[in-house]
Amino acid sequence: MIEMPPEPPPRQEQVIEHRLIECGLDARGVSVKYEDYLQSIEIVIGPKAGATTKHFACIKEAAGYEIVTFEDREMFAAYSDFASELARPQMLATFESRLKETGLWEGFPDRRDFGSLEDYARALEVHAGVPPGSALRISGNGILFDPAREGQNPADFVERYSDLLAVVAYASTKERLSFGFIGNERIAD
Repeated sequence: MIEMPPEPPPRQEQVIEHRLIECGLDARGVSVKYEDYLQSIEIVIGPKAGATTKHFACIKEAAGYEIVTFEDREMFAAYSDFASELARPQMLATFESRLKETGLWEGFPDRRDFGSLEDYARALEVHAGVPPGSALRISGNGILFDPAREGQNPADFVERYSDLLAVVAYASTKERLSFGFIGNERIAD
């Protein structure tokens, strides 16, 4: 009798794809592969997969911590909202712990106490020990981190704004506010 070598175990990509098919997705609309530039497995779900919002929980469980992208923008936005809402309680607990460690939990500004988002942003700056109007600005319904950069040593920059970033991270997660950064291209201007 000739012994055959054991079959190699399935690759992680195959396991994820199998799980997605078990969720009810059509394999013709699903791509699961490792992407070097992401240093992660990327799961791309196209319209042929037949995914609906009812599949989101199963997709999230099948994907684990891998990157999930939908080709359809509206589905991608809906899935991102779904995944963010799942992570929200843990994020709030993490940010709250950080604020307590740094002494920034007591007296934290309550959004309901401020008539405008701009007033709230100023209160967040003051709470973090930053002059009001010096680092945050409002864009639409969101807050942007846009401090002056001229003449700042990078180490001083981190020290000056780390508390503010912790304060805004908690506030934006708690209040479901959009929060963004002005990127490095601004520095080059």
